[in-house]
Amino acid sequence: ISITTGGVTLPGDIFGIGDNITIFNNSSSSQTITQGTGTTLRYGGSTSTGNRTLAGFGVATILCVGADVFVITGTGLT
Repeated sequence: ISITTGGVTLPGDIFGIGDNITIFNNSSSSQTITQGTGTTLRYGGSTSTGNRTLAGFGVATILCVGADVFVITGTGLT
């Protein structure tokens, strides 16, 4: 997915375990990746969960690891 405005919301009940989503922020403005209702978005390598900010021209990969449970990693991700 390539975005320039509006960010991304990660919905529940549409991804299966092992599904991957890659997001490229094709702008110089930061974009928000929002944890949708009923989903858990875990920051890779930590116990932190919730919304993440993707810096301008950053890339994030989201991996579905359980029913509505995801892990996010990437460059320019906070």
